[in-house]
Amino acid sequence: MSVRPDLNLLIVFDAIMSERNLRLAAERLGRSQPAVSQSVARLRDILGDRLFEKTPKGVKPTQRAEALWLEIRDSLHLIDQALTHSEFDPKLVSTQVSIGLADDVHEMAFADIVSDLRERAPGVVLRVAEVDHQSVWRDVGDGRVDLAVSVAPPPPRGLGAATLLEQPFVILHRPDVSPPTTLKSYLKSTHAAVGFRDEEAGYTDQRLANMGHNREVIAWTPRFGSIPDLVARTGALATMPDPIARWHAKRFNLAIAKLPFDLDAVPVRLCWHQRRRTDPLNMWLRDQVQETVLRRMRS
Repeated sequence: MSVRPDLNLLIVFDAIMSERNLRLAAERLGRSQPAVSQSVARLRDILGDRLFEKTPKGVKPTQRAEALWLEIRDSLHLIDQALTHSEFDPKLVSTQVSIGLADDVHEMAFADIVSDLRERAPGVVLRVAEVDHQSVWRDVGDGRVDLAVSVAPPPPRGLGAATLLEQPFVILHRPDVSPPTTLKSYLKSTHAAVGFRDEEAGYTDQRLANMGHNREVIAWTPRFGSIPDLVARTGALATMPDPIARWHAKRFNLAIAKLPFDLDAVPVRLCWHQRRRTDPLNMWLRDQVQETVLRRMRS
């Protein structure tokens, strides 16, 4: 390569790699889409690679682009930190941030997160992406989201996490349906369950299978918000984390009961990439989101 790309081109490249969409990258950078396209064209000429292929949802990076991003993204982050090391004032920030929220966290805390950000950082536009325990670390690791809140396993190397709370499981049921008091009566009941992506069995069913049991599930859904109406209509039981179960019980005149067997609580974690560990905006956002999520999920 006889000509070195300037820093501005690499910043545009980083934004496109994070967003996988030229329009979203332009919004993130506060530039026009034609200007971003021109930067891509210049980089293609300099590097001798197409860099991105069009897809129905945006763009897909080439192998050369993926390799280049791995080499430069941490350095770009360090440069950005050095240039923005002045005292951080959220009211002066004008940018878009992407936050990954698990389905139950989204349902319970999304409106509060937006409301709090509007009050404290009115120039920050929030874009929410759906994450779950299977996808959260991939989405944080590849830059799809700036931070995330989800049930999550311990972080892989290079990624960071803080455990916000442990969620025990309870039974959500219709008030006129007596909750099971033994494992045997639990297994004889019908159930509505939340399951994600291509899981063959949810967390509860995996635990039951380890005990040598299975239950009758009449319907699976990836949405916690679909559960209360189904419970009310059918009388099925729903085993789910305590915060979202109580949230539904208050709003749909349903009831809560203890499980008649042991089921380990699951951790809700605040997740981020270590390259953003000392980023002033990301640090501030982590504090704000943690405060809001805990307030809502403990209420």
